[in-house]
Amino acid sequence: MEKQTDRRIGVLDSGLGGLTLVREMERLLPHEGVVYFGDNSNCPYGNRPEEEILGLSIAMLDFLREQGIKAAAIACNTISVIADRLRERYDFPVVSIIEAVCESVAVMELPKIAVFATEFTIRKGLYQELLRRISPKTEVFGFASHSLAALVDSGRFDDSATETEVKSLLGALRKSHPDITHAVLGCTHYPIVGDLFARCAPDITFINPAEAQAGALKKLLSGRGLSSGIPDPGLDIYTSGEKPLYEAALKKLGIQRHAAIKEIH
Repeated sequence: MEKQTDRRIGVLDSGLGGLTLVREMERLLPHEGVVYFGDNSNCPYGNRPEEEILGLSIAMLDFLREQGIKAAAIACNTISVIADRLRERYDFPVVSIIEAVCESVAVMELPKIAVFATEFTIRKGLYQELLRRISPKTEVFGFASHSLAALVDSGRFDDSATETEVKSLLGALRKSHPDITHAVLGCTHYPIVGDLFARCAPDITFINPAEAQAGALKKLLSGRGLSSGIPDPGLDIYTSGEKPLYEAALKKLGIQRHAAIKEIH
């Protein structure tokens, strides 16, 4: 009979972006098996109404529950906005990426910070709300992109259109708040092109929320006695998109773990 500690961690995202979390989990949680669902055929979620996002997210979490997971990580900032509506449906812990990174940012005690994210994430203002509560001296300024997540999700990592959109976000930041020195890449797709952000703005420190979320997962599993000691854990990827996109993203991110990728249509 399978022990609960040997069960895998479920990761869900609107597409490729959650692989940035898988990369950090590979570093911080090397003995945890991962089952991943990326809903590329419906990406980006950030341009959709809330009830539609909820329905798509429930479908992914239901699928992951069938795989027998011990915890779920919402690697999508857009979905994390409605994390509380999802938690009430499941008997396993659900870790939000926004809550994790806000706690990490609060420790930095910054006077101002920018958040680059999808339209839905910025419009709902959860970053502003959480940081106002736990770090009231930090002002938060959001900048939304309609297209960057979709560009990255389609594998256009080094495309001129992707660079143009990154420069547009940075231009909006510099125009309105030139004194800001730190920015959260508040969509998990964005760190995939983190090298592009860094190249276009070497004077800004970009924060990858996946690092904080991997740390939150490690703390959760340890605190609940759910940590695994599997020597060679697997990575199963299910996607409503295309396998070659994942192969390219895994290579781009330098993920070493062998991945079994299955398309679901």
